[in-house]
Amino acid sequence: MREIELSYTVEPPAEQLRERLTPRSILEYADVYEVRACEATDDGAEATVAIDGTEMTVRFSPLENGYEYRFVDGGMFEERYSRVTVEDGKEARVTATARYTFDSIWSFVLDRLGAKTVRRELELTITNLLEDVQEAEPNEDSRTA
Repeated sequence: MREIELSYTVEPPAEQLRERLTPRSILEYADVYEVRACEATDDGAEATVAIDGTEMTVRFSPLENGYEYRFVDGGMFEERYSRVTVEDGKEARVTATARYTFDSIWSFVLDRLGAKTVRRELELTITNLLEDVQEAEPNEDSRTA
């Protein structure tokens, strides 16, 4: 099992960041998956995504400060658990974590090779979240007009 965690201290307030976090937005921010469906369930949400034509089911559970999610079937992972959280403080702290192993006899090799791809996915998730919040803020020029 391989684990990757990224954590950034950022300027936008934690509340604004958490408002943008939804199961669908997390998947879209990753910029890897084609989101085919995303529906609320009694205990969170369930999404169907595809990557290179392979469908996977992802189950989300809400946390006080974000979401945790698991890839429960399909795809290349034997196990994949991730979470995205936003902590309050002097500055907001966004943390994205993924633990995974591939469903292959070569998983010990694939886990290492996949680290760069999974890290990039987490980086994109955080970067796109931040960009989404910044784009949603009113333009300074329009506030003074």
